[in-house]
Amino acid sequence: MAKNQNRPQIETTLAYMAVGVIGVSIIFMLLTLGLSAFGLNRFPVIFAQLPLIGLPVGFLIIVSMLIVAIIRRTKEDRD
Repeated sequence: MAKNQNRPQIETTLAYMAVGVIGVSIIFMLLTLGLSAFGLNRFPVIFAQLPLIGLPVGFLIIVSMLIVAIIRRTKEDRD
């Protein structure tokens, strides 16, 4: 079975948030590229702007997940 069954809820939540935000950003990036490739230049601006916001936010979520994991492991080593 899986070894990480005792993983804290915050780490699991941050992991799903990171996958969701980065996944949606990549989908919208590919959508923008596809629409531009077919010559459809009149699409909502949010399609092109979402990856510019979502990818850095996803990176920050991954960094925060790393910090939470380091803090948890440090507490476990002390005990």
